[in-house]
Amino acid sequence: MTDRKLAILAMIAVVMAGWAILQSRLAKQTGARGLFENAPLIQGLNVDAIAEITVLSNKGANTLTLKKQDGRFRLLEKDGYPANISPINSLLNNCLDIRVARPITSNPANHPDLGVTDETAQYAVRFLNADGNVITGVLVSERKSDPDGAYVRLDGADDAYFVEYAPWISTTPISYLNTALVEVNRDKIRLVTVRGPEGDYVLTSPDGETIAMEAMPDGKQFAGTAHQSVFRALTSVQFEDVMAADSTPTGLLFDRSFVCELDDTTVYTLLLGELDGKHYATITADFLDTTPVQVGRTEAEEELRKKEAKLLAMDAAQAFAQRHKDWVYVISSFKAEDLTQSLDNLLEEVTEADNSPEDTLEPDDI
Repeated sequence: MTDRKLAILAMIAVVMAGWAILQSRLAKQTGARGLFENAPLIQGLNVDAIAEITVLSNKGANTLTLKKQDGRFRLLEKDGYPANISPINSLLNNCLDIRVARPITSNPANHPDLGVTDETAQYAVRFLNADGNVITGVLVSERKSDPDGAYVRLDGADDAYFVEYAPWISTTPISYLNTALVEVNRDKIRLVTVRGPEGDYVLTSPDGETIAMEAMPDGKQFAGTAHQSVFRALTSVQFEDVMAADSTPTGLLFDRSFVCELDDTTVYTLLLGELDGKHYATITADFLDTTPVQVGRTEAEEELRKKEAKLLAMDAAQAFAQRHKDWVYVISSFKAEDLTQSLDNLLEEVTEADNSPEDTLEPDDI
């Protein structure tokens, strides 16, 4: 072997020895996992294996549980109401995006002071498999620097790290639900019926623009624009809370109803009740046109489109009714007011001034 080859081998040995020393020091600093700066805290996650997600917050005082049933996640704290996939994806992405800035400790005794235990963390998120075993999880402290720094730790691991950008985790159950109860196109509404202890009334709009009242009492007219708010009440209804139908408070009575019929004969029916200052509602949908749809081989394209639209609307009404049949919703007081407005609040007396012709310019006034 030549002197040159020996020199090269000697240099390689020095480099390898230096690398071994560096690795040893890194291991002492970061523990067995040895994450480098900007490395993701979670080293891979099989999303398809996740069957349950738990979120602890407020130092373990609050719990949120998302459990997969029948192929979709349901929120157990809301009687198993179906969860919205978008905030769940955000939760996953926010956890997977956690990147460490530097190691802090490998001593579990330091975890409480750092805020990375169930009892001290701002968030503790765990992903479980179908057997109930934890796949992985993260514990995140309260913010420790301005603006977004925090301490983090993997569930079950001793190593704690500092991150410059702490994840934002949604911890309120309602934020994991699609709170849009119903949204109807105003131009499609043709008839609204309101029933309550004070009486019933019907608002119509055959042309989709003007609003009239069936059997308007003699000497009465609409007062202001309240009737317009009633007529378009279903253009957007959000709910603030939800519960299973068999979990409603004792004493709740649904003594009012709101029925909205569209131009394609889709009908939405809400039953409404109030208890202890909260407004509750159930909702369903029907499709009144039960005439069988028959498609001929020689029908015009326009006629085929009409029949297709009818079938789609019929299916949509059935799906809507199925989705909401077992649930009771809490809605806002201002929306409940539109849905339960009494007849007296919509009308006023017709005065002589209302019946008098508008002033006009006479020839002598010109």
